[in-house]
Amino acid sequence: MRIAWQMVRHRFAGFAGTFVAIALGVAVVAGATTIYLSSRPEAPERYSASPVLVRSPSVGTNDYGEPEYRSWTAAQAADLTARLGAVPGVVTAAADPAFYVQRLAGGKATGDPEAARIDGHAWSSAALGGYRLTAGTAPQRPGEVAIAGSPPGSRIEVLTADGPANWTVTGTVGGPGFYVADDVALRMSPGVRVIGLTVGGDAAAVAEAARGVAGSAGEVVTGAGRDSLEPVSVTRTRWLGAQLLIALVGLGAFVAVFVVASTCALSAAQRRREIGLLRAVGATPGQVRRMMYAETLVVAVLGALAGLPIGALTAPLLAGPLVDAGLEPAGFTVTAQPLALAAAFALGMVVALGGVWVAARRASRAPALDALREAAIERRAMTPARWIVGAGSAAGGVLLLSFLPRMDVSVQSDAGMGAAMLLLTAAALLAPVVIVPLVRLVTWPWRSAAIGMLVREGTLVAVRRVASTSAPVLLTVGFTVLLTGTIATIEDLAGADEAAKLPAATVVAPDGTPGLSDAAVRAQSGTSRLPTRVLIAHGGATTGYDAAGVPAAEFAEAAGIPATDSADSADTAGTGSRDTASTQATETTGASAPNSPGAPASDSAEAGGPGSPTGNATAGGTTAGDGSAAASGLVLDPAAARMLGAVEGSVVALRWADGTAERVRVAAVADADPGLLLPREAVRRHDPAALTDAVLLSGPSVAAVGARAMPVREYVQISIDEEGDLVDLFLAVLISLTVGYTGLAVANTLLMATAARRPEFRALRLAGATTGQVLRVVSAEAVLAVVVGTALGGLVAGVCLGGVRAAAEAELSRPVPLVVPWGAAATVTAACALVALAATAGPVLRHRAAAAGGAS
Repeated sequence: MRIAWQMVRHRFAGFAGTFVAIALGVAVVAGATTIYLSSRPEAPERYSASPVLVRSPSVGTNDYGEPEYRSWTAAQAADLTARLGAVPGVVTAAADPAFYVQRLAGGKATGDPEAARIDGHAWSSAALGGYRLTAGTAPQRPGEVAIAGSPPGSRIEVLTADGPANWTVTGTVGGPGFYVADDVALRMSPGVRVIGLTVGGDAAAVAEAARGVAGSAGEVVTGAGRDSLEPVSVTRTRWLGAQLLIALVGLGAFVAVFVVASTCALSAAQRRREIGLLRAVGATPGQVRRMMYAETLVVAVLGALAGLPIGALTAPLLAGPLVDAGLEPAGFTVTAQPLALAAAFALGMVVALGGVWVAARRASRAPALDALREAAIERRAMTPARWIVGAGSAAGGVLLLSFLPRMDVSVQSDAGMGAAMLLLTAAALLAPVVIVPLVRLVTWPWRSAAIGMLVREGTLVAVRRVASTSAPVLLTVGFTVLLTGTIATIEDLAGADEAAKLPAATVVAPDGTPGLSDAAVRAQSGTSRLPTRVLIAHGGATTGYDAAGVPAAEFAEAAGIPATDSADSADTAGTGSRDTASTQATETTGASAPNSPGAPASDSAEAGGPGSPTGNATAGGTTAGDGSAAASGLVLDPAAARMLGAVEGSVVALRWADGTAERVRVAAVADADPGLLLPREAVRRHDPAALTDAVLLSGPSVAAVGARAMPVREYVQISIDEEGDLVDLFLAVLISLTVGYTGLAVANTLLMATAARRPEFRALRLAGATTGQVLRVVSAEAVLAVVVGTALGGLVAGVCLGGVRAAAEAELSRPVPLVVPWGAAATVTAACALVALAATAGPVLRHRAAAAGGAS
């Protein structure tokens, strides 16, 4: 190790590229990992004074692997809250029904739309956050509210799921949110999922007692377990940020290995004479390998020690931009993470040793005399190991691409990226095979000119140098074209598909809100769907389904049941008078009669299942066969019906969003989007906080609060653009990282190579070449290396994009146009060329005087 340290000290310029690559890689990994570990789920602020929380029971997981919960009905929650309040040590037990409410200013919705979905709460739940009145009194009647920042007696304009409303502020509270009377909150929310406890003694003892009271009807969480109650919208935001950070770590490590490997390979090639002399005086292959490992390890330690503080100090500065970009929730801060720094340091060592491994083994295997002979000219660019690994990587990448159309959609993106990495690795390893014919082809028109001949022959006898320079360019161009091309193709395809699904020329869409209120929907002439989430018990399990409430006429058409004239007229505008009547009835009577709080999920209402006798089974509170048959039961699409084992006439055990359990008849099995359709009035009755996504207009639009009309293509493009903005941000960060590494690798490789060619430049000067001519020679060689890398990277990206298109065509059973990002590819190539020209011109100009002195 001491000898390695001395070698690094005296020849640090030769290790500069490795040093910077490791420092940059460790900084990226340390910063990204610090941010990732700092971004952990947190319990909502409104539970800050409640060390013990009881959540509604889980019934399994959804399609994304997240827990699926069933709500307590209002009566279930009230009963369980009362029993929990009697537990010794409990000061306050309060249910926390949450509902949609958004403040209006000048008729426009304000604040975060997604956060507004659960911004309304019962007044009693304010105690769970330690919030107290600073002025006024608690709300007691409908239309009264306690909020922060408004004095008692003032009036505020809000938007709820029903529509705009004017509320009177009765009290000023010291915490965020809208707090209304408890009975009002229960009528406006789809059931209750959390009951909080404030305690005056041992929280652990209270939690244990609470578990005995709740039994199977609830899950008691304390300590860090409370963080699992983080709102879904916040968790989704954290997930987006995590994807970018994981991509940064993975791509940073992958590219760093390329840079270190190419740098070490070129360094070993330039040190053949030195290594040959060591072998001649008795050094064994093992000693040569250990020397190169030790040198690289010394440089890696120095680079890591330089990169760690950069990453640690930069991470906190990125918190604000990440929040602004929607990749972290509001209030996110970066904290010190020693584990992240340790992991980044260890990864730096692994990357460095992995990069030097091939170069060290190859250098150590050369006999002393062969090494001395090869010092003058490269005799073999390809080794058996390089052939085997390169060919194997190419075969693996092609095999993955060939199976891509037959893979599940959920794994296609990962498989496509894996194939790309394999093919890029193969292209880098097999580059020397392609370089010779490609250089001959490109330089053919200038083969007779003096400079052209020098460029041609100088490149052909220095294939490894060209390969080392072109490898990072290959990687950058390949990733850029592949990522941008894939995203552009998918976005173009998604826009056309989504627009084709919407037959209307104009839609009314949310304007600064998460959805449309009933008032906005009632004002329009058109059709709409009210989304909700329901649970269906089958085969001893309970599964969650996305469902939609549709007007009676549309439901009757889907179910194949003749609709009555009254049902048709009631739903002219996409909801109907019955929607309003059912909403008023719900607000008057409250939720449906509950089951006992201690009852398990599969209670008496769920005893029936698919295939049960139908008779006159109730369907959403309506008896099948009466005068309202057009608005009863449910419609399943064939896939959902197969999963449930249901047919037309079967009865399924359904639990609504508010926790009410019913046995509902399958009115029909037919194509449905989503896979389950329900009468709109039933959905509104059981999910009073649900919001309509959009209204497909059949007439002129009418102005409404929180809504605006737009062409269908523009409506589709909004969601595509929202996702596209995040994707563009991801691409910009990842491509910038890759281009930065590429510039580093190209500059380092050419600086090392150009500096080592000073004797060659002196010979050219002695032969009469001017400094300008020498510059043109080395510049042409650099550009040629960039062209080779661009050609190989573009070839790999084109093959991968073809595989992605084939997979999309197999899934959609129709041709898919391929979008090639020519602009992005040209920009990245130009950047690489500029870096290459600067890296070659610098050493030539710097040593001009020395070259002139040698010529004289």
